[in-house]
Amino acid sequence: MIVIEFIIFVVSSGVFYRQSFHHRIWAVIIAGAVATGSSLLFFYDLYEKLEAKPQAPVVKLVKVNVPVIQHVFRPPSLSKPENCRDHYPFFARVLGQEGTTELAYTVLADGTVSGVKVTKSSDSDRLDDAAVECVSQWHYRPAIKDDQTVDAPMTVKVDWKLDDSK
Repeated sequence: MIVIEFIIFVVSSGVFYRQSFHHRIWAVIIAGAVATGSSLLFFYDLYEKLEAKPQAPVVKLVKVNVPVIQHVFRPPSLSKPENCRDHYPFFARVLGQEGTTELAYTVLADGTVSGVKVTKSSDSDRLDDAAVECVSQWHYRPAIKDDQTVDAPMTVKVDWKLDDSK
């Protein structure tokens, strides 16, 4: 930019300082005005460049061991609707036993069920055992975490009601 301003000053001085220009003092004044204008443009351009660049903040690196939490983007879901109506124990029906069995288990990355345990009993061992047997046969679409299938914990309640089983 400063080279351009110097060229403008030299050219303007030469143009206005010729023999055909009668008053040489006016030539110097006009050349000075042009040079001053170009200098003002130079400083304005310099100011814009300095203001346009934000100062980079000082970054202080601190090493901290932080556990990485990965998110399950898609939890496991049953491949098809399931119920345990066909697994209702015969003697439980005869005796009129009803209740709710709560189970905890793991859906493996291949969609199978593993480690089924009764977390809340229906107060009938027959119903609880039938619930474990029924849920163990279910198949899931596996959970997706970080674009990979993974094991995921699940809980389910199996309701044993005689009215629904007819």
